[in-house]
Amino acid sequence: MTIEEHSLEMRGMPHRDLEEYFLSIGGKCLEKGTYRGPHWEVELSDEWTCTLGSIHVPATLVTFRVNEEDWPQMVNAFRLRFLSAGG
Repeated sequence: MTIEEHSLEMRGMPHRDLEEYFLSIGGKCLEKGTYRGPHWEVELSDEWTCTLGSIHVPATLVTFRVNEEDWPQMVNAFRLRFLSAGG
């Protein structure tokens, strides 16, 4: 079992929504910004504001530490949950 580390920068998602997601899939808050579930651990950076021209959106770096064989399923579920389209 090899642990891999992957990071995704999430823009436009409130930090609280990310926290709630990891709690909803069985994660426990270990300390501020760190969540652990079965076979995974996630660290959320502090939220910052990303400026794109005149638009300001929240951004958070999400760092996953997960078993190599569990990564594809975990990232697919995560991306599906936070899938959005501009408009």
